[in-house]
Amino acid sequence: MKLGKGKALRAIFSILLAALASGAGCRTVAYYSQAVAGQCQMLVGQQPIAALVDDPNVSPDLRKQLQLVLKLRLFAMDELKMNPAGNYLRYRELDRKFALWVVYAAPEFDTELKSWWYPVVGRFTTRGFFKKSAARAYAKRLEEQALDVYVGGAPAYSTLGWFDDPVLSTFINYSETELADLIFHELAHHHLFLPGDATFNESFATAVAEIGVARWLEAHHDAAKRDEYLAHRKRARQFNEMLFQSREELQKTYAQDQTDDQKRKAKARIIVQLKSRIMELSQADPSNKRLAGWSQHPVNNALLGATAVYYHQVPAFISLFEKSNRDFPTFFATVKNLTQLNQEKREAMLAGAGMKVELKK
Repeated sequence: MKLGKGKALRAIFSILLAALASGAGCRTVAYYSQAVAGQCQMLVGQQPIAALVDDPNVSPDLRKQLQLVLKLRLFAMDELKMNPAGNYLRYRELDRKFALWVVYAAPEFDTELKSWWYPVVGRFTTRGFFKKSAARAYAKRLEEQALDVYVGGAPAYSTLGWFDDPVLSTFINYSETELADLIFHELAHHHLFLPGDATFNESFATAVAEIGVARWLEAHHDAAKRDEYLAHRKRARQFNEMLFQSREELQKTYAQDQTDDQKRKAKARIIVQLKSRIMELSQADPSNKRLAGWSQHPVNNALLGATAVYYHQVPAFISLFEKSNRDFPTFFATVKNLTQLNQEKREAMLAGAGMKVELKK
């Protein structure tokens, strides 16, 4: 491990000690305790990928996927100019569908996500749990506080350099494109991370992954495969814009001088209209069929807020990449300069970067 096994364990226990020293309540300490236990579980039982690839007892399918991960690491280093360090060199088999479950929450009449403070890394708009039941129980407590809540499963997460992140069974069977997207996204977090600004971090990582996957497909397949992927990303962006528009409409409604009952009725109307538009979009284009499921999902402030965190600033980062002459070191330097600004100036710079720019072919 990056810190050495003993140092690594001491590091995660130091986070728990920080929570205790801060005078955190019992529930907060319990949260950090499960986080420490979950991370310890990740550290135990990891196997070197190089050894697994050479092991004749490993299934051909798993060997192929592990070899693909190694190729993606090299591509990230050589072509995307990110340093994978010791990440994704080991494999960990888990007996569950997701690495952890993430809870998002927002007030009933506000689309801005609730945030939590964490030692070392600052504020995050998520609360992660290594057990689904624990995430659901916490979500229920938040709902009892009249908050909108969304719980989503995460196949992977970044420890932001505290540890060397392993390849997990939760995502090893992804398609080539999905696996490349995940690896590039998580490595982007290792490359650059701004404490306290989730939208900046996730949108940046999402943009890097999109750019990286397009380059990977062009280099290892052909331009047609790349163009197919970019067309898919463009459709996804159009869908996200639909969500953002509804989110803005909700926020304007909440700001009006109305009773809570009036706001609830307006909120319900806007969400019904959003679901109707999503259904129309899914029926108009066969490639959008997967969107039909959204019409069945509960849509609330937390879900719309979570979507904005990952995608709202993606076009701006892609625009910065294009304006950097598609040169990764220049692009990364530009993004790093943004981290030196306060949040208001940073968001203004990104808003003016060109929110409608698409990744060039």
